[in-house]
Amino acid sequence: MKKYLKGLALSICCVIGLTTVGFSAMANNVNAGDTPYTRDGAIANVEGIELITGDYSAALNANGSKYLYESRNHKNLRSDDIGGTDLGIPFYNSKNDTMYILYGDTYGTGRAETESGEDDSRNWRSSVMAISTDYNLADGLTYDGWWRGDSNQAEAVIEGKHIPTGGDTGTIKKGTERTKIPQGGIEVNGVVYIYYESIRNFGTAGTWRVNYQGVIKSTDNCQTFERVPDLTWFPDIDNHGDYAIYSAAESWEDATNTDVLSEADITPQMLADAKAKIPNAEERNAPYFAQCYPVDGKDGYVYIFGRRAGRQHGIKVARVTYENIEKFDEHEYYTGNDANGNAIWVKGLDGLKALDNDTVGYVLASGKDEPASNMSVMWNEYLGKWMLFYFRPAIFADGNGVQLYPPMVCFRLSDTVWGNYGELHEVIEGDFFTRQGSKNASGFVGMDDASSFTFSKELTFYAGFVHEKYQEENGKVFYFIATIAGVYNSALFKVTLN
Repeated sequence: MKKYLKGLALSICCVIGLTTVGFSAMANNVNAGDTPYTRDGAIANVEGIELITGDYSAALNANGSKYLYESRNHKNLRSDDIGGTDLGIPFYNSKNDTMYILYGDTYGTGRAETESGEDDSRNWRSSVMAISTDYNLADGLTYDGWWRGDSNQAEAVIEGKHIPTGGDTGTIKKGTERTKIPQGGIEVNGVVYIYYESIRNFGTAGTWRVNYQGVIKSTDNCQTFERVPDLTWFPDIDNHGDYAIYSAAESWEDATNTDVLSEADITPQMLADAKAKIPNAEERNAPYFAQCYPVDGKDGYVYIFGRRAGRQHGIKVARVTYENIEKFDEHEYYTGNDANGNAIWVKGLDGLKALDNDTVGYVLASGKDEPASNMSVMWNEYLGKWMLFYFRPAIFADGNGVQLYPPMVCFRLSDTVWGNYGELHEVIEGDFFTRQGSKNASGFVGMDDASSFTFSKELTFYAGFVHEKYQEENGKVFYFIATIAGVYNSALFKVTLN
């Protein structure tokens, strides 16, 4: 009997206690990059709707046997060989009234069939993209299909080189690229732009190094793509910069070229050709724009929210007019406010240099000490505010490893798109799947038995993405997509505000 995963949150109001459980055990004088937050009643309810991707995502019942769930999209997941994937970043193309949802490293169906993960690398694609015209998410999110390029199944929108990043000692090879991960997309005047990071290597949990932040575009409703070389930020230009510049200048078609594995393989002429495509490449030192998310500010500007590589840092922002979006030098960078509270924007390389400072330009109220990852931004009409939605990793006390705050999906609000984004509002804790619940009326809606169960401890959360098109009741209700780490697939959640 097939069971469809409806109500994934296990009655989150009960399990997580968004409106009933406080943090009284936490000292009020804790300083971990943010003042301790309180349950302020902003959120009335959070409900899990369903698994969006995932063909054989396994949970454990009380006896240790598996329940197997299928996404409503299981047919095209199988036909497009998508067994495991993460993220799920939505963006809208008004030109064809279509939503596109960007996913990161994606594996074939063998991934989800094996708990041990021995088939993890089967049909590895760095970034795939779902296509949807479903705007009624109350009963789930239906995908029309996946971007296939010239293939008969889902292909990478921007493919990584998949070069191993170290030997037995874990040392970093010079000038390698492990993968390319999408960060967000936007349509401006009929042209689609997708922002992505080129990851050199992964380190310990929540850390990685980035060669460059780049952009691809499509002028034909995402039928084909091409690289926009001038839209390149180099977060680590002093380390393996020649390789970063060379690889950033490659065309979309050459994204998987592995002829060059280190700086030693790059001739002076090859480097000169690359620099001709990316003017002033060596001066584009942009550590705070390793990962970029774009959003329409509805004021004639596109705002690009930037973060350092990894999950452990705060957020800064740049902006550019619609007509100049493809011009790197026309981007302006937010460096703070003047004495009258007006935003200060500094253009081009001067702006980047002004931001190369750990004390200026942060858009969150908690500044540089707030770890933020997997972010998105939208206007919420119900609140009359901009909402910055993100995954916040666990925060530990310095030196003793004591967890001060759990990992969570959360949001902050601001009157202006560039911030300052104020009080933190927790949506769900990232490890709530380790708790027990029941599959009755308050649990998995639509299940046909009410036996109790426990999710395996590996089923933790990360990511969390919103879009203004995925709202109801003028924004009082909105949906977000999060990743369940233990089964490496995405799920849909519904949030109702008070």
